[in-house]
Amino acid sequence: MKSFRTTVAVAALAAALGGANTAYAARAYIGTYTPNLADPTAYANGHGEGIYLVNVDDATGVPSGLKLVAKDQSPSWFTLSADHKFLYAVNEIDTYGANKSGSITAYAVNAATGALRKLNVVDSGGAIPCYIVPDPSGKFLLTANYTGGTFSVTRIKPDGSLGATTDIVKPTGPMGVYQAADRPVGMYGDKLPHGSRGHMILPDPSGQYILGADAGRDQLFVWKLDTGTGKLNQVSVTKSVPGSGPRHFAFAPDGKTLFVLHEQNSRIQVYGFAGGKLTPKGASVSTLPDGFQGGNTTSELLIDKAGKHLYAANRNHDSIATFTIASDGGIKRIANTPTEGTIPRTLAIDPSGKYFYSLNQRGDNLVTFRLDANGVPKSIGKYLAVGAPAAMVFLP
Repeated sequence: MKSFRTTVAVAALAAALGGANTAYAARAYIGTYTPNLADPTAYANGHGEGIYLVNVDDATGVPSGLKLVAKDQSPSWFTLSADHKFLYAVNEIDTYGANKSGSITAYAVNAATGALRKLNVVDSGGAIPCYIVPDPSGKFLLTANYTGGTFSVTRIKPDGSLGATTDIVKPTGPMGVYQAADRPVGMYGDKLPHGSRGHMILPDPSGQYILGADAGRDQLFVWKLDTGTGKLNQVSVTKSVPGSGPRHFAFAPDGKTLFVLHEQNSRIQVYGFAGGKLTPKGASVSTLPDGFQGGNTTSELLIDKAGKHLYAANRNHDSIATFTIASDGGIKRIANTPTEGTIPRTLAIDPSGKYFYSLNQRGDNLVTFRLDANGVPKSIGKYLAVGAPAAMVFLP
């Protein structure tokens, strides 16, 4: 994801988008939660209509010109193919097909205009899919299904459309509860027993391994993907603190360190990663200010391109926690910045690395920040009204 750097390229892009007097650093897609007609009280119920396209100002980083380019059901997470010709979105629902599953929608991307053309829709392999990414070979999509409690593999056809599901991994074991011993005082969690909750799946930087976070049974999986059969073969499994809910994770650029964000105790654990195995490094670190008491859950975890800063989103506290990363992988929280909107679902950094965004699901807005010299997001007082924003991906 590179910014356009030449005058010719910027002018051509601005003309294509109808902004002759404004230079745009990038365009971005924003996915949203849409109304859930089957369950109006559902947590993921939202005011969005599908996937939107915005222009991003080169001088300020501010998105504008919100335009609906795909009307669809709760496209809460999406990913671009390596050549940027296709976009794949989960539909975070539990009503698709006879299995009452979630779905995945494939789109062709018009590079000139950003328009999306729907190719097809397939079963995601489990209810409430919430994360999707291509495997390094580009032959398959990897999906984490939340209430379905599964991790699935879907074949990508040569024309970019979606083919058959080649594997569904459904972890088993003792039921869990969200009552981590190291949660903040006043965070009551949930004592109702539950099974697996697939929350994220991602290849490691080397492309040799696939990792998955099970936020229900507090497990981190490492697999190898057979690119011939599309099957995931388990290499290792690592247990987190019971009830902590490992949700999102991020690799250091060299792939030797993994940072795991836990939803239910608002803490980050650092692991060494080698040979497909995880080794804890030191004690976990809180995403909340010292002495904080009360309810909070975390959502997104980001690492900057340089691998010097880590960012975590707090929901209810509604803040962005900024961490510095030491040479040995150790982390230190240096700031908590208000998101200026409620329940941040995800965070994003623009291709230039200068601007930062909080997508506030319940606040129905996207807030723009500038990263200061210390890597801390500073609000520039610019907001974009978006119904229940959930994900942001930049076009090159």
